[in-house]
Amino acid sequence: MGGVTADENPAGAQGAADDGIGRHLRRERLERGLTLEQLADRTGLSRSYLSNVERDVNSPTINTLRTIVEALGTTLSRLFHAVDRGHRVLTRPDQRVELTRAGVEGVTYTLLNPEHGGRLEMMLLEVAPGATSGDRPHSHTGEEVGVMLSGELDYWVDGVHHRLQPGDCVSFPSSTPHRYHNPGEVPAVCVWAETPPSF
Repeated sequence: MGGVTADENPAGAQGAADDGIGRHLRRERLERGLTLEQLADRTGLSRSYLSNVERDVNSPTINTLRTIVEALGTTLSRLFHAVDRGHRVLTRPDQRVELTRAGVEGVTYTLLNPEHGGRLEMMLLEVAPGATSGDRPHSHTGEEVGVMLSGELDYWVDGVHHRLQPGDCVSFPSSTPHRYHNPGEVPAVCVWAETPPSF
């Protein structure tokens, strides 16, 4: 749609690593017929580092873990679900996963259902005053819906500007170019749903 920066380990990610996230990464790699060298080429990470991650010697940061799972064609949600080995019906506030996107300041994503293993991802999006998703619109596969809880947000969908205020809802195909900016003096907070999961 990210507190803790993308180069730090949020509690949720660290916990997943402690539960043996490396073996799940190795399984995903082998299922795709990739060697460590090939994965290293795809991620820009060294073979020795990836080997240590798979053996749970090194705990990757969220930013690094995201790079690896994207190279494997999976998502953080699916990976956490594999570690949990079950469908989580209830997620407590302390079980949420908070993260940020590299290069995007003042924007925090909190995954509300990080281990559900399904096709719908729910998150809390918090945008600090003056923060933005970037000058260039972005797009990806899927659909998304956002409901504004507090503050205000300037949102552009396919070049059309919308001023979101509490109670407002936006819904659009994720393939449509979109971006946002908080023009206010207080944080903008909204609940966002995406399918398929992008984290």
